[in-house]
Amino acid sequence: MRVFLELAGFYKDEVSQVLTTNLWLELQWFDYRLSWDPSKMGGLRKLHVPSDQIWTPDLVLYNNADGEPQITIVSDALVYFNGLVIWKPPSIYKSFCEINIEYFPYDKQSCKMKFGGWTYTGMQMDVRQLAPYDGQISRILTEKNVPGHYVEIGMDLSSYYPSEEWDLMSLNSTRHVEQYPGCCGYESYIDVTFVFVLRRKTLFYTINLVIPSMMISVLTIFCFYIPPIEHKISFTISIFVALTVYYLVLNEILPPTSLVVPLIGKYLLLTLFNVGFSINFSVISINYFRRDGSQHPMPHWMKVVFVKTLPKYLWIQSPSEDEQSDDGSSTSDIPQGMFDGSRRPSPYFLTIPQDGQMRLSQLAQLRGMHPDLIRRMIDNLSFISDHFRAKKKEDQVSGDWAYVAFVMDRILLIIYILSNIGAGLLLLWGAETIFDTREPMPVTPGLKPLSGDTFESVSENFTQDVWLGDTTIYY
Repeated sequence: MRVFLELAGFYKDEVSQVLTTNLWLELQWFDYRLSWDPSKMGGLRKLHVPSDQIWTPDLVLYNNADGEPQITIVSDALVYFNGLVIWKPPSIYKSFCEINIEYFPYDKQSCKMKFGGWTYTGMQMDVRQLAPYDGQISRILTEKNVPGHYVEIGMDLSSYYPSEEWDLMSLNSTRHVEQYPGCCGYESYIDVTFVFVLRRKTLFYTINLVIPSMMISVLTIFCFYIPPIEHKISFTISIFVALTVYYLVLNEILPPTSLVVPLIGKYLLLTLFNVGFSINFSVISINYFRRDGSQHPMPHWMKVVFVKTLPKYLWIQSPSEDEQSDDGSSTSDIPQGMFDGSRRPSPYFLTIPQDGQMRLSQLAQLRGMHPDLIRRMIDNLSFISDHFRAKKKEDQVSGDWAYVAFVMDRILLIIYILSNIGAGLLLLWGAETIFDTREPMPVTPGLKPLSGDTFESVSENFTQDVWLGDTTIYY
């Protein structure tokens, strides 16, 4: 018996890992019980007989996933005078197809359809494939190191309707003849396996999944441009929620497997971790920015590292050093130069001679004021001076904390830019088919009609030996 398949279309359910194919089968075999002499039958050379009225081979799909593994449709078969039977039933098969999602959405898949007899051995029903387009059937050694027959183009594609999601890269067929001496002696068991190699069309996933994920990931970088205020955390949490939604969408279109994480899943997970860490760093940055110098003195090492050392490597202008000394003064200290005789005296300041011999009472009499009042005025001025000096020092420490937050944001900005670039390059470099520029299998015009009698041109001397010897005469 010979098997010829014509592919009309296929659909792949990735979640269920099932390949649905729409095929037009053509089965050819000889039945000596259905032969006659045309000269004794008024020149009758062929008959149209319903398939349920004659013997038909029990050809089944071994890796069937759903429905009937055998041909169930009843259609007319062409029976020729020499015993040749041609049966062309259409059929829809659902076969198991293991999905490898490691490189999703830039992946390719390989699916198999294994046909063979269910109750007949190889000696009783010799199943062979036909080569379309006058192709050659070559002898090879199969994976189990047994002889087999290989056809590079295993199915006719003249009626094939291209898939909108997959490119058909190759479709070959191999005939296997295997023996199982441990259970079945030296009986041969024959099957014909058709292998589909499919490449995913990536435009839909690139536009609707990959590019939005990359753009959301890039938004994480701008988080470190926002000043350390509360809106910074709101911004990063919004990014985290958006990425979580995209990850849930990805899980809905992929089969639930624990064997491997898809490529786009790794990218989204890395981005989720980055956004999660950015939330933590934003909290730390806001904490540093809001610190009060009076309650949180800055450690010396932090000032050396973040204020004096790192800014010059991060292209940040260092804060100007305060010219005033950091040493404190008591409440009785009077700033030098306030009573300097080189400056022009002002009626609003009390001028004390530098020799210090004039007593405070004399100064009070000179100004017409009580000595205690002058003493309290001097103490108040010293207190105000010390207060503003301490406040300035605290403001300087608070400014240093804010500057540390700014330096941390700049460091994280550089790290996240490099991280996003590295993740994008890994996504592109790890893609299996992104650099595959091969064209899919072309849809060639048919050399014969899809149905009808295609053996009218066969001569009257046509015999079963000729049928067994030539592999392409029937197409």
